[in-house]
Amino acid sequence: MTDPLASGTPLVIAAHGTRDKSGVAECRALAERIAGKLPGIPVELGFVELAEPGIPEAVRAAVAQAPKKPEEADGDEEPAAAVVVPLMFNTGGHVREDIPEAIDEGRGDARVVYSAPLLPDVRMRKALSRRLSETLAAGEGREEWRSRDTAVVLVGRGALVPDANASHYTLTRMFWEENDLSRVEPAFIQVTRPSVPEALSALAAQGADQIVVQGNFLFPGLLHVWMTEQVEAWQASHPGVEIRIAPVIGDCDEVADVVVDRYREPLDEVGLGEGAPVYMSGLRLQGRKVLVVGAGHVAERRVVRLLEAGADVHVVAPNSGIQLTRMSRKGLVNLERRAFQVEDLDGVWFVQALTNDPEVNALVAQEADSRGIFCVRGDKGRKGSAFTPATQRAGGMTVSVVGDRTPRRSARLRDEVLRALQG
Repeated sequence: MTDPLASGTPLVIAAHGTRDKSGVAECRALAERIAGKLPGIPVELGFVELAEPGIPEAVRAAVAQAPKKPEEADGDEEPAAAVVVPLMFNTGGHVREDIPEAIDEGRGDARVVYSAPLLPDVRMRKALSRRLSETLAAGEGREEWRSRDTAVVLVGRGALVPDANASHYTLTRMFWEENDLSRVEPAFIQVTRPSVPEALSALAAQGADQIVVQGNFLFPGLLHVWMTEQVEAWQASHPGVEIRIAPVIGDCDEVADVVVDRYREPLDEVGLGEGAPVYMSGLRLQGRKVLVVGAGHVAERRVVRLLEAGADVHVVAPNSGIQLTRMSRKGLVNLERRAFQVEDLDGVWFVQALTNDPEVNALVAQEADSRGIFCVRGDKGRKGSAFTPATQRAGGMTVSVVGDRTPRRSARLRDEVLRALQG
């Protein structure tokens, strides 16, 4: 397969935007850092709101720089004229609706590929952890804080999309365990709860007397200002608690490297066009061994469906929740609480890699591919060899939809088709 960088396909970075001049400047600095990692690739920056240029203008500028398809090239499919990477953490409203609409407005007749947001890439957590370490360190007349003696409020933007808010809770737990902190409470700056003051009060009620408040924000802007104001107001009535505010993630190599990978991923795929590049089929799994690596909420839902299909389900994960533990006790699944081993794939017909560690998922997918076993990756769907469709059953029918990186849209279309079939 050719190096995707050799294609010269332009990159569009789709950022949120802010009225804060320093925030816009840092965003532009990050775009320059990304461009430095993609020599010869046109890089355009566009904003959803509050700053210029808008995403439609950035897409138009990128498409104008797209390489032309050689006349002697085989195949009818038009090459991608640009790749758009959302510079956002999760699949909130901007990622699912606003940016796709802006892309359609700016692309004309060109084919523009839309990539995935930044999380759950482990490098984003590393960037957060580095900012935490800087805040805990001694300096500017303050003493060093030990992580095990420190509690943290990790603040997210807050969204109307439940999946995005749930992802912040997952990030909070991972951040807690990876940094050996006393405790970490999630909070949101807008739209939903718990608020920053509520999270601070919860920690204080548990005896925390040194707290770091850290926003999961990329750049300076109103969100960080609001967070700081709320912290200062709360601390005024709680003088016994010492608080430090961590800086935003900002312009750094971790974020730049994730964006570069998000750019490369769709260009490295064969058959990426309208819809999903899959051959639709159905698996008869009754009595066949199926492996699920991971035991979180997604794994629990998938296991239920696999059992409904009659599969012989084996689950491997260091820890498991209540539902999978109950299934194991009832003999419905074979559950082993340990890390994945390559030998787990012996005799397996189908595997789902659903851990919260991209490296483990990548290993499972790689080993499955070498053995000719179809594998679903929960974190990076296009890096697996199979997709899980949005499925619903009613009236003796099963309706499944496989979309292109937008699970919520797939589920909505599935429901619409099912209603139409039911009359």
